[in-house]
Amino acid sequence: MLATDVRELSHNGNSVTDADASMAVHRDNGTDCDEVLKALGELDVVLKENAERERVLFQRIADVRLARENGQDWKAILANENEPSTVQLVSTILRRQSEASGYLRRSLVVALRAEGQSIPSIAHLFGVTHQRVSNLLRRVAQGGNTPSE
Repeated sequence: MLATDVRELSHNGNSVTDADASMAVHRDNGTDCDEVLKALGELDVVLKENAERERVLFQRIADVRLARENGQDWKAILANENEPSTVQLVSTILRRQSEASGYLRRSLVVALRAEGQSIPSIAHLFGVTHQRVSNLLRRVAQGGNTPSE
């Protein structure tokens, strides 16, 4: 069962009630697993993978600049790139980091709420509005945006 298996939200969406166990911790193969720790682990893996992609991207950018400075047109430069292309590398780096950071944010919001933090205090910690936190909790509770997606 996911840490975010929430059975009921209040009618206004501002408070989560009747969460399964403590929402932030769940049973996984007989051992306790903290969803935030899993999210941190995922972010760690993504950052390490992205570091390698960024190393390739730095070299690719230098190659693209040199080709352009030597008078090649953009179509020729991009057509001659190896896969993944410069644009694909940038997209992959940003997508993977966005997914992992979103997982961490969702997990932290659920964990903080399970610890009794108010929605406004969570919003303050994250630098967002209380409506953003409420909407995130509502989506997680409805199963549409769970931490481990």
